[in-house]
Amino acid sequence: MSQDIHPRKRPVVTLDGLSGSGKSTLARHLATALGWAYLDSGAWYRALTWATLQQGADPTDSRQVLEVLSRLSILSTPDGQVVINGTTPGEALRTPQIDASVSEVADHSAVRAALTERMRGLRDHPDVLGVVADGRDAGSVIFPDAGLKVFVEVSLQVRAARRFAQQQAAGIDSSLQTAQAALATRDGRDAQRGEAAPQVHEGDKVLLNDNLSVEEAIRRLLSWTHAVHGIDQEAT
Repeated sequence: MSQDIHPRKRPVVTLDGLSGSGKSTLARHLATALGWAYLDSGAWYRALTWATLQQGADPTDSRQVLEVLSRLSILSTPDGQVVINGTTPGEALRTPQIDASVSEVADHSAVRAALTERMRGLRDHPDVLGVVADGRDAGSVIFPDAGLKVFVEVSLQVRAARRFAQQQAAGIDSSLQTAQAALATRDGRDAQRGEAAPQVHEGDKVLLNDNLSVEEAIRRLLSWTHAVHGIDQEAT
């Protein structure tokens, strides 16, 4: 695919779903397989939340959050890390404290609009051949013109087990019950966001990801991408 294609015509695949559905892992692997850029929109919200708390700002005050954002440089690396003003917070973005505050930051419509514009800019980078983006509204709001939109569906129990395992691996003090309660609370808040709420939209592909291995899920996603964008799977 030629790099001189107009930025707004570069192909985009979006993977949306509730927190803990595994969409970020799948999107990162799919982007690597395709040689495209990867955008973890949820991590960008976590990054802004982390910076807001680090700077002593109030995550419930949209004006304060926007002021923090105005001073931030946020970048995504190919392996999914988020770099904030040259710093990589890593697992600090996955703590229960961030879990408890990220919805407050994302509740502000003005904050979502400002961060969305930042995310769309990834498509304009001259080295980008295509974008794989994941989140809750990546297909409905961030990239509504995406050629392939996938909703990753997973039960709350499976999502909680995955999140708890992730926190344990990072040495974060938590419990399965705490992880499940946090996800249930996040689901409830997310459901109140109208068009930006994580939900299946007309034309979406639905990937049932309770029992699929990463390899099985990626094969299915590559097949769908090939059908929509004409990507040669032998080349991936």
